[in-house]
Amino acid sequence: MRFTLIAAALLLAACGQPSDPTAAASTDAPEAPISGPAESPAESAPAATKSLPARLDCLRETGGLLLIGHRGGPRGAFPENAIETFERTFKAGTRAMEVDIAETKDGKLVLMHDDELDRTTTGTGLVADHTLAEIQALNLRAAGKPTDFHAPTLEAALEWAVKTGAFLELDKKRSASYGPIIAAIRAAKAENNVLLITYTDDQAVEVHKLAPELVITATIDTMGEFHGLVERGVNPQRLLAWTGVTEPRPQLWKELAEMGVESVFGTTGPRDTAYDTLYWADDNGDEYNTLAADGLAIFVTGLTDKTSRQLGKELAKGKACGF
Repeated sequence: MRFTLIAAALLLAACGQPSDPTAAASTDAPEAPISGPAESPAESAPAATKSLPARLDCLRETGGLLLIGHRGGPRGAFPENAIETFERTFKAGTRAMEVDIAETKDGKLVLMHDDELDRTTTGTGLVADHTLAEIQALNLRAAGKPTDFHAPTLEAALEWAVKTGAFLELDKKRSASYGPIIAAIRAAKAENNVLLITYTDDQAVEVHKLAPELVITATIDTMGEFHGLVERGVNPQRLLAWTGVTEPRPQLWKELAEMGVESVFGTTGPRDTAYDTLYWADDNGDEYNTLAADGLAIFVTGLTDKTSRQLGKELAKGKACGF
């Protein structure tokens, strides 16, 4: 994600972000810049061998799209945050999945959205009060019903992503911390298979210092917030702009694209008000195509199958970029 010299003259003071959502109940609905020239999709290397930033540049420059399945794309008998669900979502045409990471009593990283086990498994109580073995002995639930699937470790999910060429957007829950997550990514050699979510300016700066080789997302509502992050040392070539789920922001997306940064938007949310619900109310998903035409390179959906079919042309361009 290239950053032009113009940006250097535009840097503003960092702006504060909302408080860290990982500090609330999750059941509620090195510093130096990377050296060398920025990667370009015009390079001769096959798309699949290019770095993740180069592939993201390609999305922005060609009108391609990366679609991310919220919580892995659960559907029917396939529960959230299960590798079997990822495989089904991947085969159906969505190549990236957002997954949730919690830490167990014995310090292991497991995929789990809620603080409690009750909603998503056959167990009860806090994830942090149970060992990995205890949690993996439980069955995951889908639509409230037990399945034959079990909660995977982050390590297993990363291994699957590297093997298949899939991409995981990693969402740290409040029981986990970034250090062990970054260590797991490096151990799996999954640097080009992950996007790491941060929620606050301080988190974005912290994670970029800990792992400057990773692509991170940061909440950006204004160009001032973007310039503030860059002023604090975040390399925009490793930065994606999370622009929320409330309102599409085509002007912001355009301005960020001019700075070489791709934007992310979510069509997820409470069922009655989520864009996933509103856009499909008339059985016509043209609104998704409008988002892509307005410059959105990445968005997160809870309806992976229908949405991936709707966005076939844009996703084909994304595939040409290595996604």
